[in-house]
Amino acid sequence: MRLQRSHLSTIILAAILVSLASTAAFAQTDVRTGEVPYKIPQVTRVGEGSKYYLNESNELLIRVNIWGRVGRPGQYYVPAETDLISLMSLAGGPSARSRLSDVRVVREEDSGEQDVLNVNVRKYIKTGDKRLIPDLKPEDTVVVHGSGWQLVSDVAAVVGQFAIVANVYYLFFLAK
Repeated sequence: MRLQRSHLSTIILAAILVSLASTAAFAQTDVRTGEVPYKIPQVTRVGEGSKYYLNESNELLIRVNIWGRVGRPGQYYVPAETDLISLMSLAGGPSARSRLSDVRVVREEDSGEQDVLNVNVRKYIKTGDKRLIPDLKPEDTVVVHGSGWQLVSDVAAVVGQFAIVANVYYLFFLAK
């Protein structure tokens, strides 16, 4: 029994949609549910050109950034005594594919030069040694890189999508 071209195209379109939906479902390994969103506090800068802020209850805050493989990357106003683990927790925690052995804290020293601290959070988790975790300073930027498997996963997803497009092209234009 031979399928008509319109039936064949309907089957192919359905296969493409199922493939895209399943790829999207498997790609969302970092999505978390049931989290309380971070509420941006109302802050007032302490003095002209200062890197410190006060919230409604006069708590001293600093502004820090967190990028990369955490639940909610972004900019946060946190208490001045906040450490790296507390910020990562506030930002939703590391994703399943975070490279915790090489978390970087980029900070500007008083001299104006950039300093990069490499922090092994994995070692802290194994040992519980708080000396491994730095306190944050105003305007610090924390970068949580993805693991090597994250790169492999991203490339495989792109190659898979390309293969679908190539198959559709082949079936519609080259197959006789």
